[in-house]
Amino acid sequence: MPETILVTGANSFIGSWIVRYLLEKGYNVRGTVRSQAKKSQVLDGISKTYHNQISFVYISDITTDSFEEAVQGVHGIIHVASPFHLKFTDPEKDLILPAIKGTLGVLQAAHKYNKNNENKIKRVVITSSFASIFDPSKGYRPGYSYSEKDWSPITYEQGVAAKNEPMTTYRASKVCAERAAWEFIDKEKPSFTIATICEPMVFGPRLNGFKSLDDVNTSNALVRSLITSGKDAQVPETGVPFEVDVRDVAYTHVAALEQSTDTSERYLIAGGTWSFQKIADIVHESTIIPDSIKNTTPVGTKGQQLRDHYEIDSSKAQTELGTKYIPLKKTIEELVLQLAKLQTTLGQS
Repeated sequence: MPETILVTGANSFIGSWIVRYLLEKGYNVRGTVRSQAKKSQVLDGISKTYHNQISFVYISDITTDSFEEAVQGVHGIIHVASPFHLKFTDPEKDLILPAIKGTLGVLQAAHKYNKNNENKIKRVVITSSFASIFDPSKGYRPGYSYSEKDWSPITYEQGVAAKNEPMTTYRASKVCAERAAWEFIDKEKPSFTIATICEPMVFGPRLNGFKSLDDVNTSNALVRSLITSGKDAQVPETGVPFEVDVRDVAYTHVAALEQSTDTSERYLIAGGTWSFQKIADIVHESTIIPDSIKNTTPVGTKGQQLRDHYEIDSSKAQTELGTKYIPLKKTIEELVLQLAKLQTTLGQS
């Protein structure tokens, strides 16, 4: 019997690629989704030959709903579900608490299940973020190399207070959720180990393309806003100058699940540097991106380099998990072709 892996947030940008890779490797997948519509989204993105390998559990609110039903009979868990949007009214209720309580809810349910089922669940992989590593107060920090040993100093209280600084709230949600996971391991000493995956900006194609603007996740929306801003528009400043392709993020999650060790691990991944100018240059130099997109993408200052900045050491994931990185050009071209199709659809509606 193939093992069953629980994937929370199965319809999300990262989660849907993880589901596909697991199915292709022969696993059975149980996905958590918020609604029937989200379930349909997942099924639409995978070949019908895999539909008999996937089942679903509805979790409408990760802050309050129990994961006990979801973990029944599973051998491993990849916990992706966590809010990443920058439009909210209450920082604590809308972003920070769901991130923490969702993570703890999964770990508590897995721990309880293992106690009664011969420690069946061996590994829980958690989607964290470079936001839980990066110290924004240090800025571009030339000469410094971030690694798994670093932690963002942002606190729960700062996140709650940052009503007009959504990025601070988001960073607090990620660092507090990841710290809560490590504290759970330390205190409860469950029979499973965890692996947290910390990634910077995640770009790339959506598994099943974009059917509407609602499908465009927060990071890809930055690319869409650039390529629809007009040829003479100003190229925006770049915040976090590192990126990774969504498919490499998904691969790393699956590898961290399969190569589970007796110790819990933290992995920092990054494909390379990006900037809005780099993306504009890729669009204008591409032989496959249509003129309709080039005509609405700013030219800016071709080849302009970012100022000196910190580095990211992602060698641990490369060595231990075999993570490789898709070049930014491929990531952006494949994403922009999907966005171009969406533009055509929007133009016709």
